[in-house]
Amino acid sequence: MKYQDEKGCMVCNDCDRKQNCCNSSCFRDDEENIFKHLTDEELDYLVDKKQQIRYKTGETIIKQNTASTFVICMKEGFAKVYIEGEKGKNLIVKIIGKGDFITGGGLFNGNVHHFTISAISPVTCCLIDSGRLTQLFTQNTEFAVELLRTHTRQNNYLLSRMVGLTQKYMPGRVAETLLYLKNEIYKTGKFSTTLSRQELADMSNMTKESLVRILQQFKESNIIKTQASEIEITDEASLIHISING
Repeated sequence: MKYQDEKGCMVCNDCDRKQNCCNSSCFRDDEENIFKHLTDEELDYLVDKKQQIRYKTGETIIKQNTASTFVICMKEGFAKVYIEGEKGKNLIVKIIGKGDFITGGGLFNGNVHHFTISAISPVTCCLIDSGRLTQLFTQNTEFAVELLRTHTRQNNYLLSRMVGLTQKYMPGRVAETLLYLKNEIYKTGKFSTTLSRQELADMSNMTKESLVRILQQFKESNIIKTQASEIEITDEASLIHISING
């Protein structure tokens, strides 16, 4: 069931609005905060129709090939960004979490979402009207530049991911996935993930059987340890070498 919280996330009375609407995790408070160039009036206009919605694990936040009417600011939890292929084969290109801002790929390109986003844990996120965002884009040059930079960074990352997934051998792809989870998502070499083995395979562009086999090879080489949902990277240098050399 999706619902707004008791505050409705429509106004910011007792908080720094440039950091958030309702709480500090809605908009990033760092160098990647694209909203820092908005005036208070512009930010009020942007968040006036904003909704805060909660999703259960497995629920779809946006659906590929549907109309792109809003952008997403993640407040809590993790979600997978993936391309739906033929015959049910998915390619996970990114995991997003607290503070991430994502446009769905359609903000400047056909107003259609180019991938699906689904919750892999309980998620709270803010949905911001994309029409208001593009209106501010035409009015505020500094904001427009930051928005384009963010959009370009996201596209460049996706391009880099595609190159890695098509040019590396399977062990290199699995190594890259594990390093990505360590460095970008969990920020530690020992983590418990809600991602299933099938989802790890979807991140590495291979079958579940191939993924499981390579993980076992890494375990036998003392590069990683696994226990149920827990993964520990014990030899990061070897994993980096495998990732670089494909």
